[in-house]
Amino acid sequence: MNQNILKYLNNYSYDTKDVNRLLVSSFLVVNNIEKVKNKFIKELVITDKKEFKQVTEFIKLFDKQTFAIEELIELFEFVISPQDKEVNGAVFTPEYIRTYIVKNTIKKYKDKNLENLKFGDIACGCGGFFKTITEVLKEKTNKSCFEIFRDNIYGLDIQEYSIKRTKILLSLLAILNNEDNEEFTFNLFCGNALSFDWETVNSLKKNNGFDIIVGNPPYVGASKMDEETKSLLKNWSVSSSGKPDLYIPFFEIGMENLNENGVLGYITVNTFYRSLNGRSVRSYFSKNKFDISIIDFGGEQLFKKRSTYTCICIISKPQSTVIKYIKRISSKINKIKEKDYITIPYTNLDDFNGWYLINKKNINLITKIESCGTSLGEKFEIRNGFATLKNNIYVFNPTKESDDYFYLERDDEEFKIEKSICKNAIKPNTLKHESKIESNTEKLIFPYTIDVENKDLFDKDKRRLKILEEDTFKLDYPFAYQYLVSQKEILSQRDKGKKQYEKWYAFGRNQALTLNGYKLLLPYITNRPCFVYTSDSDLLFYNGYAILSNSIEELIVLQKILMSKIFWFYIVNTSKPYAGNYFSVAKNYIKNFGVCDLTNDEKVELLSLNNINEIDNFLLKVYNLQLD
Repeated sequence: MNQNILKYLNNYSYDTKDVNRLLVSSFLVVNNIEKVKNKFIKELVITDKKEFKQVTEFIKLFDKQTFAIEELIELFEFVISPQDKEVNGAVFTPEYIRTYIVKNTIKKYKDKNLENLKFGDIACGCGGFFKTITEVLKEKTNKSCFEIFRDNIYGLDIQEYSIKRTKILLSLLAILNNEDNEEFTFNLFCGNALSFDWETVNSLKKNNGFDIIVGNPPYVGASKMDEETKSLLKNWSVSSSGKPDLYIPFFEIGMENLNENGVLGYITVNTFYRSLNGRSVRSYFSKNKFDISIIDFGGEQLFKKRSTYTCICIISKPQSTVIKYIKRISSKINKIKEKDYITIPYTNLDDFNGWYLINKKNINLITKIESCGTSLGEKFEIRNGFATLKNNIYVFNPTKESDDYFYLERDDEEFKIEKSICKNAIKPNTLKHESKIESNTEKLIFPYTIDVENKDLFDKDKRRLKILEEDTFKLDYPFAYQYLVSQKEILSQRDKGKKQYEKWYAFGRNQALTLNGYKLLLPYITNRPCFVYTSDSDLLFYNGYAILSNSIEELIVLQKILMSKIFWFYIVNTSKPYAGNYFSVAKNYIKNFGVCDLTNDEKVELLSLNNINEIDNFLLKVYNLQLD
């Protein structure tokens, strides 16, 4: 899309009616459409001469003096306010993705003439999928746009302006096809998909529901939802595990509103088959034995300016004993053949821990690895780092230091901080090797004390965290106190200003502040095994994980195992992928990895090895594995 066009729209108006009038008028001019019968479109045409100058100015920005329907869809999506995008998760779906989903859901549907199919998009946005459905039906049937809008298309969106823009889009599509009518009959509704009752639509009720539902469910994380949405999520069984993202209930809403032969086709987030918040939806699929085909785009980022990893799901109501799965880049989807899919029986899937959608050979290897020795999560403590919720205030790199103070700069002002209130902290996400620990270590302002009690029956210290009283803080550490006072307003906005903290200078969370022991530090995501050992038992960490132990030898042995070919094979086949061949090594994805049991002699031998190929060969024998 021409950046000049986007820039012009960005500065034009925040009023949806103004933007609609500019786009409609420009569309008609560029496409040489001088007269329009349709009453709805006529109301949006700019006729005032002064105002029309803006249309002329806008049209000059078009490179080839063409303005296609696809460009209109993209512009409609672009002018949605950032606030609405955050709350409603609207994104533009590329045409080739929409076409693939529409054609393949039709192909999957059985026992009905194409011209009678009832299509739904229950979060339709500006109507991109309806444009595709209309084009496919016009190509394969003798129906007019008017008849398709009236008989075949049903849409819902939470925003009234999205419904209006869908009507604009479809009306202009008909006009482009020389099917200008004074009025079109639409089945388009404004409402919340989480609570909308489709049985109130008589034509759908007579049809026992939709034949086909397609779409791109909203991309909204749990932290972005308002209280009403969180409350409505409870009405859907698939939203009962973890902190569900908004796309998850759309699977159940879609399937429950299909008739007995219905087919659903979504482009959506690809984490549901492994994530904690996907447990309930996995159980829902397994219980109903739906016929599911998944095209996983892995770490490819399909949507512009969205760090979202997606897949296409084609799901039929009629039952199946297996799930079909394939991983492909999006540009290759039209070359996929039925024989390319791997099939995994429902009986082989673990709804609770996550689905391993890999071939039978690799499933056997993963099972063998997980069955070896003791699982990592049982044998070692795996912990997330601390969370102040304003790390840029509490964590700093000193610009200089004296005997008693560190110095930091913020907003062109220098502050001195008492050394005695600071602890060493490090960010595993930036760490690649032990040699970089010292240069990457930062200082953390730590307004707490830790009381160490006598060891318990299991020979562990009990460490109790206690926040400094404000009078003590002010008296003993006056410079650190004054610095935090200067940042008090910013700190008050943590948790959207809704949480009452023990003290205003307390960290956002108390996690990981009393951890003590030798550590393997690891990032959230990585493109290769990365486990960095530190003997600094008091070193705190954030933006990453640590595996803790009181035994140096056990950690060094574990480090060699986790840096091996075996562990990376396990991660590539079981973890969440990201762009650039990065994978998650979060606790949930590594906890079931089997840590092999070694004799003392085997430990000594492994510890003596430094060549990675020698380590791999040694461990392959211990695990009794053959990896390609």
